[in-house]
Amino acid sequence: MKVNERFNWAVEMLHVHPDDHILEIGCGHGIAVSLIAPELKSGSITAIDVSQTMIDRAMKRNENNEATFITGALGAADLPEQQFDKVFAFNVNVFHKDPVKELQFIRRCLAPNGALYVFHQPPPTDNVQVAQYFADAISAQLKKNDFKVKDVLLKKLAPSPCVCVISEPAAR
Repeated sequence: MKVNERFNWAVEMLHVHPDDHILEIGCGHGIAVSLIAPELKSGSITAIDVSQTMIDRAMKRNENNEATFITGALGAADLPEQQFDKVFAFNVNVFHKDPVKELQFIRRCLAPNGALYVFHQPPPTDNVQVAQYFADAISAQLKKNDFKVKDVLLKKLAPSPCVCVISEPAAR
């Protein structure tokens, strides 16, 4: 099955190392997990989704990959007792609405020097300004919630350009 370009780009932007411990928020069908898990040797990938149906599909897609799948909301999920080097989400609304609780949770989940990657692909458009709008909105929410934006990346993909906002907890 052909993987949508956005997942390949997202995984490329994560720069996965064999010993990374990675958390995906909103894993859906487990497509990103299927691309990341084979790259990990001593690392791990944990994927969470609020939908049991999506978790079931992700587990089926990844039956030959070593990964942990958890059903539940981000702040209420029973995550492994470890910190993550990279936490990422693609088109997860929690970062656009009221992210205070979720970003505090992510801050606690991140290992020292860990990073949060928020990806978004807007509805079909060829207007890069639409993606830039989302990049600006995501960046503003992150800054408002004590994250330091390290980089903002835009990529022209079909059917819409994608954005990746990379951040880390701001020093306290």
